[in-house]
Amino acid sequence: MCLAWPLFAEVGLLSLTSEDMHTKKEDFWHTFEYYATAPDGKTTKCQATRIGKKWFATAAHCVAQPCQNGCTLQVDLLEQPFSVLIGATHTRKKPIVFIHSQYKPTEPVAHDFALLQIDVARAEARYYRRAESEGQPNLFVSKSVFDNFIRHNPPARRELEQALRPQLPPLLVFSDADARLARELSVISIFNGERHILHNPYPTDYVKQLGFAYTLNFGVKEGMSGSGVMTNTGELAGIISAYLGIKTGKGTPREYFMFAVFNADLLQFMEQVMGSDYYKLDRREAAPGYIKKSTADHTEIITAVKEILAAQ
Repeated sequence: MCLAWPLFAEVGLLSLTSEDMHTKKEDFWHTFEYYATAPDGKTTKCQATRIGKKWFATAAHCVAQPCQNGCTLQVDLLEQPFSVLIGATHTRKKPIVFIHSQYKPTEPVAHDFALLQIDVARAEARYYRRAESEGQPNLFVSKSVFDNFIRHNPPARRELEQALRPQLPPLLVFSDADARLARELSVISIFNGERHILHNPYPTDYVKQLGFAYTLNFGVKEGMSGSGVMTNTGELAGIISAYLGIKTGKGTPREYFMFAVFNADLLQFMEQVMGSDYYKLDRREAAPGYIKKSTADHTEIITAVKEILAAQ
């Protein structure tokens, strides 16, 4: 069974910036939770951000292991009592999961990036009623039951329209120089359809030597990997990768949140995989206004990453 809502088959592009964008969950209808199921039935839950009509960005570590011998992807679209799962199958002959060629599980963050090619308008759809809050497994329902729910629930109908035709975020492109972001950042946490926005109150720095950006952790946790890191003016700054705990001299751990950014390395990979679709992406240079010169001391996190690499 395929989705058939031709009115929503195309995808919108963000054309304006606003200082208060991406402050509430309704601003994140380009981001979803998804499940990657390996042939042995083991399932990994992560998140992904839609960046093109048929393309989602996520973290490589979410799909590298479950999809190495083929896998099934299911993207959950709604935060409603009834939802729809968009399904797609990855095989070696017909791949839809593309992992950065330099990604290594033993090396943190820099190449922790993957693309998922899923045509939402044509993908297989399964409909279900959420029942986990009742202590029961989710119950799959017919399309007619789901359509009836949508028909009589205007908020759900609007949410479905937004999920099928989201505003695609522009990519914030970083140059090969240390920089501090001059924008506020936020991410969305999605678990069992329930959405919450987390705002970052700390400074965020991109470090050329590391190849990724970092900040103190503001609540990012396992299961949120692969989600987009958004600026308050609507740009996609990077993809959630990892958090790192470091013991300080006083014995109190300091936890950092780290994310892959759109630098020359990631963009080259995207161009190779996406072909002509790559040139349809809205890319914005992280020029003055988006960033400023970084004067922070990155010694602690650089040393920690080196220790991780040396221990492999």
